Amino acid sequence: MDASFSATDQVRSAGAGGSQNGVPVPGGVYLCQVNEMVSCGACCGLYNVADASRPALEAMLARRTTRFSRLPRQMEAILAFGEQTAAVEGQPRPYPDFHHCPYLGLIGEGRTRVGCLLHPLAAGNQGVDFRGLSEYGGMACRIYFCPSTRRLPGRYKAILRICFDNWYDYGLVVTERHLVAALLAEVERCLGQPLDPGALVRRPAQAAALGALLAIKRDWPFRHPSTGHLCHDLFRDDGGQRGPAGIEAQDFHTIVFRALESHLETAERLAAARAEVDRRLAAAVRALSP
Repeated sequence: MDASFSATDQVRSAGAGGSQNGVPVPGGVYLCQVNEMVSCGACCGLYNVADASRPALEAMLARRTTRFSRLPRQMEAILAFGEQTAAVEGQPRPYPDFHHCPYLGLIGEGRTRVGCLLHPLAAGNQGVDFRGLSEYGGMACRIYFCPSTRRLPGRYKAILRICFDNWYDYGLVVTERHLVAALLAEVERCLGQPLDPGALVRRPAQAAALGALLAIKRDWPFRHPSTGHLCHDLFRDDGGQRGPAGIEAQDFHTIVFRALESHLETAERLAAARAEVDRRLAAAVRALSP
């Protein structure tokens, strides 16, 4: 098997007709691996670290990938790698019960996106599937689909695949299904029509504008200082109820505020947060308007 583990290989292994390892992908849109630069490791706990900044994650994944590349592909060596990685990188995690997989690394010919070092298409594995040695086990890795894959409308999933150019921002956003649905639905309401993924492929500037809107997850200035963090436990599909209970009224803004775990303890901060969301929304709508 080609050790480069290209995105084309990954899509082929997932099934071009909307299946992964023979298991149909809900809605027929595959979100795990998109292209050579874009992929997601959120369900493997990628962001469940004390420092989830892009430089910190890139350095961590690069170190792991280099170490793993020198490893004999034997069960004892692979298990020892996982134990040693967990010990060396031991740190308090935002969600202690949400497993962070030590076998996440950088994949592809240029190591340009996040992925599983145990995957049969990963460099050095010669087609052997070592995922059974992970915490979740091989079966879970092969058949699990996140709530976004299962519940987001197909056009929203297709848009997510189009509007990001790097794994870090994509992975932060793609599993935030309530945030994604709220923002994209509001854009559609303002435009008066559904978003067309095909049109966005032909108009990359418009796709980038939507990506900038969704990237509110990355740099939201009103995140709670103690409980708000970039990671969220996607296995708790909480109906968008994260965040402070003090935010009233389940409207568009409230869904966004809760998903972003906002700290809006004063009327002034609430007004400023609304203005920030509206500013970003207006910029996206302008870019997509005829």
